[in-house]
Amino acid sequence: MVSHSTSLSDVPRAALWLGGIAAVISAATTFLLWYLPRTYPAPSGFAEVVALHAEPAYVARLWVNYAHVFVALFAYGVVAAVLRNRAPLAAAVGIAAFAFWCLAEALGISITIWAVNDTWRAGYSAADPDTQAIIRTSLHTYSGIWDGVFFVILTTFLIGTLCYGAALASGGPAEKLLAVLFLLAAPLTAIIVLDGYFGASLSGWIAWSYPVLQPLSRALTGAWLISLAVSRSSPATRSPGS
Repeated sequence: MVSHSTSLSDVPRAALWLGGIAAVISAATTFLLWYLPRTYPAPSGFAEVVALHAEPAYVARLWVNYAHVFVALFAYGVVAAVLRNRAPLAAAVGIAAFAFWCLAEALGISITIWAVNDTWRAGYSAADPDTQAIIRTSLHTYSGIWDGVFFVILTTFLIGTLCYGAALASGGPAEKLLAVLFLLAAPLTAIIVLDGYFGASLSGWIAWSYPVLQPLSRALTGAWLISLAVSRSSPATRSPGS
């Protein structure tokens, strides 16, 4: 088995620091993604959906979401670098899944920002009736497309979190705790899938578990990576010839 120090030997200390900071930032953005939609009324009809383009908290949520996936992916990449010697297959499959998760979500959010919100919704009220009908159809069509994209987001995230949880389970106490948190994200993701796509009424579980589990998992991942960076900088962890 590869030792802990050996598994870290090819991960630059700066990368551990940056990955830890990115993970902590992603914990904050995760909380914001949960919190911001609760600062404005949920739209109850087409007019309210169109009006979202002028809602500052909604627009802020979109931009936070766009930045969030890249920050989180960087942190996940550093985790993969730490894990790749002890669990190369799980680390490789995990980071590949998270990369697809990031790409799918970033693409979907970018289309929402520029096409859905900034063009269709913002231009709806000033458009002529024929154009309004086209916009209405486009918004309805994109809703279905987003459902398909979001299913990819959920399934790729599920694969990534299972791989990282399995890889971390063989580590020390801190890594075992992280493994539990990563693996707990799997049933949470499954609940979101069942609730959103298969008609199960499980939103109550999502409402309390998501804002606790996901920010906590990412914050502790950040603390773990930072602790590894600190241990790398300690003279006790350096080889005699370093």
